[in-house]
Amino acid sequence: TYLYTGNGSTQTITNGIDLSATGGGLVIDKLRIGNTQGARFYDTVRGANKYLDSTVTDAETTDANSLYNFSTTGFTVGSGGTNANTYQWVGWTFKKQPKFFDVVTYTGNGVNGRTISHSLGSTPGCIIVKRTDTTSNWAVYHRSASDNLCLNSTAIEGGVFSFAIYSPTSTGFSVSSHAGVNANGGTYVAYIFAHDAAGVS
Repeated sequence: TYLYTGNGSTQTITNGIDLSATGGGLVIDKLRIGNTQGARFYDTVRGANKYLDSTVTDAETTDANSLYNFSTTGFTVGSGGTNANTYQWVGWTFKKQPKFFDVVTYTGNGVNGRTISHSLGSTPGCIIVKRTDTTSNWAVYHRSASDNLCLNSTAIEGGVFSFAIYSPTSTGFSVSSHAGVNANGGTYVAYIFAHDAAGVS
């Protein structure tokens, strides 16, 4: 977790986490006060400048003035929505690391029961999937929930997605044919969080 004050220009965030090509991962950036803007998800697989807002169904947005660079020691923000002058910000960084966290992208095929591979090396405790090419809700699998959840909704378990993400293993997870996770030709990103380093399911 890294707190910073925006300067409206360019600012390098040095948090000691390798987000370069040899590292990689996810940055969730959020304005702490003064605005209702949702948390923005930036990852090294889709590339800098591209974000998804966790509170809305919008497709991927490209903003050259937002988070525009990943480095071996953190990331750099520009004058856009991640660095407004004098505003207070927080950035949560998750490094791609076996038995901790992984990011994968895939293109849907519309087939129920399709397996999406990952490199976590342990059984995930939480998986978040978002369609990136068009509007769609955020689908969430969590090991303690009896059915899927929706990140951008207050709906109950199974209220938006029902077993759209299921059967996680140390090498993959299954998705249904639901358009929010596996429409034919749709593009998706999955954020995969481990349960523990020992891989206990």
